[in-house]
Amino acid sequence: MIVQCPGCLKRYRVADARSRLLRVRCRSCGQEFLVAPAQEASHELKGARGGVTAVVADIQRDFRTMLVELLSRQGFHLFVVEDGEEAHKVVARERPRLLLVNPYLPKLMGTDLLARLAGESAKPGTVILLGAIHDSRRYRRRPESLYGADDYIDEGWNERAVLQKLRYHLDLPLAEEARSDAADDAALRLARIVFTDLLVYEAERLAQVERVDDFFTLFTEEAAEGKRYIEERCPGKGNLLRSVVADYLRRT
Repeated sequence: MIVQCPGCLKRYRVADARSRLLRVRCRSCGQEFLVAPAQEASHELKGARGGVTAVVADIQRDFRTMLVELLSRQGFHLFVVEDGEEAHKVVARERPRLLLVNPYLPKLMGTDLLARLAGESAKPGTVILLGAIHDSRRYRRRPESLYGADDYIDEGWNERAVLQKLRYHLDLPLAEEARSDAADDAALRLARIVFTDLLVYEAERLAQVERVDDFFTLFTEEAAEGKRYIEERCPGKGNLLRSVVADYLRRT
């Protein structure tokens, strides 16, 4: 399995046979990030209300996790894919209304994927490019080329900005959640990142969870690792993982 640092984009090869979350420290920039085991080339996440079908074609990184979690909360029927060839298969089969795609996908570049879909008259209703690198010091400029996409989302964008962009293109009443203070927001986002990684890679095991306590029984190691990850960055907030699980169970 190939994973990529969300900070500097350096790639690493890790074993596929792991059964729990792995914390990786990038040897290049020093950033730490969580990696979950890949079991399939694509992962289907059914929305609580069916919802609009969307494909997220991106490498594993924090920004993708945020997008998946955000779209899941909005009730989208999601397919998460990690290479261009699989993205092409899923888009051709599912005919999604929305495609969010990283231009630099393995196996088939996202830019080549868009060209192929256009040639096959299989382009989804809305295609949005996902920025790979965000630099807060640069000017806010539109990319010179969108490669046939309708718009773009930069990695530095927050949830509010992403929702505004999706509302504009999809004409959907996508609602923001009530905001808390900055410290709670950061901790809650970390807790959602931990849980969404499991939602993507451990869907079958999560289907067995009916109560909050079931989650911590079935995912003992993963939950402990996730809580440590949250506590190290937001002391005293590790138990937010329980709140995220409870919220997930209410929506399913």
